[in-house]
Amino acid sequence: MTCIRMRTQKEPFTVLNLLRQKMHKHLFVELERLEDHMLIRHKRRLLWNNVLERQVKRPLRQCIENLLSPKNERPNNVHPVERDIRTWSRDFLEIPNTKLNGLPPCPYARKAWADDKVVFSINTGIDGLLDAIRQFDSHDYDIVVWAEEDLPDMDYLDGMCDGMNELMSIAGIDLHLMVFHPDYDATEAGLEFLVDDDVTDDSLSYCMVFVQKLSKLDDAALYLEKSNYYEHFPEEVYDALVLDRRRLRDGNARKSQNG
Repeated sequence: MTCIRMRTQKEPFTVLNLLRQKMHKHLFVELERLEDHMLIRHKRRLLWNNVLERQVKRPLRQCIENLLSPKNERPNNVHPVERDIRTWSRDFLEIPNTKLNGLPPCPYARKAWADDKVVFSINTGIDGLLDAIRQFDSHDYDIVVWAEEDLPDMDYLDGMCDGMNELMSIAGIDLHLMVFHPDYDATEAGLEFLVDDDVTDDSLSYCMVFVQKLSKLDDAALYLEKSNYYEHFPEEVYDALVLDRRRLRDGNARKSQNG
């Protein structure tokens, strides 16, 4: 009886071992299949991540960086004159001044940079300035900054631009030229009061001509007059900067009405 009991006890134990062995083999095969499947999925995931990084994430990051970066900060490969003008705008034209009722010397400069409405024509000579005038209305910008390092005579440049302003007014062309020259600083222009509030206007090593819409300049002046922007301007400077420009606009308007 004892032997029978032992056999009956060993038999299920032996069967169980056999089942376990078969299950282990099956499980091992399944594990191998699972491992291969996971390896394939991993490779596919890596491939997809590479494609996603290259074609989606990287361009998206670049787009976001472009959107977030200030428009008036350009890469280092820009012309030194353009970089200097941007610095001059940031450190002088856009700085609030108590003598201008808390407004900056150019209240609209920052928005023009932010909207990417400023275009440069550097070292293109007088022909480049004339091209900027001819092509102005065919582009969507607020100002063309013509700059020249090979300095022309100040009287020649100023006289030429004054004459062109008169001719454009007579012809009904809604443009205006504003001259900046190293030989004509803030003191000579009657604007030395602007540099009293820790705001400096360093002398330029090149000349500039701003090409802008005459009507927009006068509209801006009309608005600024209501803000006491011109309160500290010497009378002769106010006449030259504002009233003479308004006279040109009135002539322009009369020409347009007659035409």
